[in-house]
Order: sequence, then structure tokens, then C-alpha cells
Amino acid sequence: MEIEFSNISSDVPVSNLAIQLNKNAFGLSPASQQIVCNPPISVGGSGRSEVELVVTPAMLIPLPPGQPATPQVQIAIKNIATGKVFYFAVNFTFEALFAPDGALDRTTFIDTWKSIDDKKELYGTVSDLPPSSTDIEQVQNKFKASNVFFIARRPVPNAEGQEVVYFSMKTVTGMEFLAELTFKQGVSACKVCLKTESASYGVLAKLALENLLRN
Repeated sequence: MEIEFSNISSDVPVSNLAIQLNKNAFGLSPASQQIVCNPPISVGGSGRSEVELVVTPAMLIPLPPGQPATPQVQIAIKNIATGKVFYFAVNFTFEALFAPDGALDRTTFIDTWKSIDDKKELYGTVSDLPPSSTDIEQVQNKFKASNVFFIARRPVPNAEGQEVVYFSMKTVTGMEFLAELTFKQGVSACKVCLKTESASYGVLAKLALENLLRN
């Protein structure tokens, strides 16, 4: 997580801070609660710091069955010099949880896809895509960089210019997601179908794919 700090009015340079996260839907917590601003931030100045986040089971909020996970993470940062605490919330980027071992072979993908009830499918259409997100090979490369792995592609029968592409992804916490994307030549849009047994996180995974396509 990257944070930008601005010293608006304090005559005391901002140098040492402490960070804490409330329990959240992802089990995220800082690897270290200490943030050191080097150099210290004088009044009128600003600076950036990176905070490594780790997944800690004790920080995970249990979700009731069927309740969608919220992307919001609540954060508190304390200025050690002044004792003041700042509270705020941010939306976590779900694709940051995708793990590098999320690729499936075709047989496993097909078997897993069939085993998930069709009622657990999520659908969406992403419109006004940039050219890099309507070229399937470029999409494959873009997705791979975010640990979304290509499985297969095939033409849609009796639908000229349409192709279906399949991808898999897995989070560092072990949740698996399977995706079917439909492209049509000359159309700057894509249909997304996602299946998962982790129903509470399905919407976030679908939004993550849509965000990757838009960027």
C-alpha cells in the first residue's frame, strides 16, 4: 500500500507514524506498524511511504453466507510526535490478492467449471474498452501480469467474429475464480461470466477483471 502524507500546518516535521487496520474482509494487516518518513516532512511539504500488507487470519471478518464482501478497509494512522490520530477508509484493489499459482490445466478448469452450480454465475458487460482490451493476445498479457491466467480460447459457433476466452485466478487465501470472456471483432466491449464457490467475493473478483480490462 502506498500512502502520500502532507504536512499542512504542523511546525513539527512529520517523521514517525504508526498505522493500524481494523478487521476486514481480506484479513489484511501491516507487516510493521511503524512508518518512518525519510526525510521528515516539514510544513507545506509532502512525502510518500510504502506499507507492506500481509494476510493474517486473526484480522479476517467472518462473512455470513450470501453476504457480499465489502472492499472497504478502515485505517488509523497516529503521528507519534503530536499524538494525533487520523481515521479514514479506502477501497482495497482485489486483484492485488491474486496469487502467482492460480493457473489451471484445461481438464481441471473444465471439471471445476462444471462442478460449480450455474446459480453461482455472475455476469457483466464492460463497454468503451481501449484497443488494448479488445485484442485477445494483449488481454492475455495484461491479465498475466496481474496473475490472471489464460486457459483456452475458441470461436463462438454460428456467431461470426466472436470468440470466447477462459481464464483462472486464485487468491493468496486460496479462493478460486473461473472466468469466461466473450469478445466480438470490431466491438469495444466484452461480456464477462465468472464462477466461484466463494460467493461472497464473486462480485469483487468480477469487478477486478473489469478494472483490468478498462486500464
